[in-house]
Amino acid sequence: MLYLAVKLDCEKLTELLIENGFDISDEKNSPLHWAARWGSLRVAELLLEKGISVDVQNSSGETPLHFAIRHGSKNEEIVKFLIQKRANVNAEDQEGFAPLHCAAYYKAIEIVRSLLEGQAITDVQNKYGETPLRCAAEHRYAQIVEALLKGGVGADVQDKNGETPLHATKNNLNCATESEQVQVVTVLLQGKAKVDLQDEKGKTPLHYAAERGHTQIAKVLLKRGANVDAQDKGGQTPLSYEGGFNSKITKLLLDHGADPSRIHKPRAIIMGIIVGTLAAIITPLVLVCTTALPALAIIGITVASALIVGRISYGVAYKSSEHSLNSTLSRVSCNTVGNETTVNL
Repeated sequence: MLYLAVKLDCEKLTELLIENGFDISDEKNSPLHWAARWGSLRVAELLLEKGISVDVQNSSGETPLHFAIRHGSKNEEIVKFLIQKRANVNAEDQEGFAPLHCAAYYKAIEIVRSLLEGQAITDVQNKYGETPLRCAAEHRYAQIVEALLKGGVGADVQDKNGETPLHATKNNLNCATESEQVQVVTVLLQGKAKVDLQDEKGKTPLHYAAERGHTQIAKVLLKRGANVDAQDKGGQTPLSYEGGFNSKITKLLLDHGADPSRIHKPRAIIMGIIVGTLAAIITPLVLVCTTALPALAIIGITVASALIVGRISYGVAYKSSEHSLNSTLSRVSCNTVGNETTVNL
């Protein structure tokens, strides 16, 4: 009954129920949490008068301010009310999420602005090391990214995996949302985000764009000076991650000066090692069964044959990879005018 009164924003019924012994404490959520969720301003005012703390936390560590944002991105009025009542705009739940994280995640631009006006800390990090800017970038909210950058947030704060907001643009991407993600990348770069910062794997944003075939994002990164041959901790460049001859991204990287051997060498080396190993196994077996050569001679012949066969296999695999790449790229045109590059199939 009490929660129905709160939901209906009926302060008289709420007051009557409280006076008749209804418990306004709750292990999961207080009545103020529900008032915040449903935007019940009159009841929220009453509950504060009855002594409920504006920063009361539920079992997950969320305050009513968290609740208002998470359960209604249009709850601008109740958010402003709670801030006016001195709600802690930097309160963190059990996972370290502050109200600004929630507003960024739920695309609540007006709430973001209210929190910033209320002196919310822009670079607050949750237990994963994520900032509100990271949340906005990952979920393709360019308008919020821009607002946070204007609010003074650092564009290059790294999370526990060493990823910056620019790295986070690799996530949640499909054909329908690529244009939105390109907008986010553009805004971040305009906000002075460093284009070649590496995460804990040594990967730059361009590595991820190449790996996932995000041609339009790669174009923006390259236009802003991304290192086309940056190496991760495994020595791999973006071209090494182009996803098995993704023609558009491969052509784009090559036209910006990427070293083509980064595609051919790893595959050729693997083939050379495999064939050389097979030769090292088969050769001594054949020699033992068909000749009476001493063990030392068999070892010498085995090593030599493994090296020769492996080297030949490497050369064949390299040429084959090169031919396959050229055949794939022959179907692609790439025109560059000034700083603009257009890739066509």
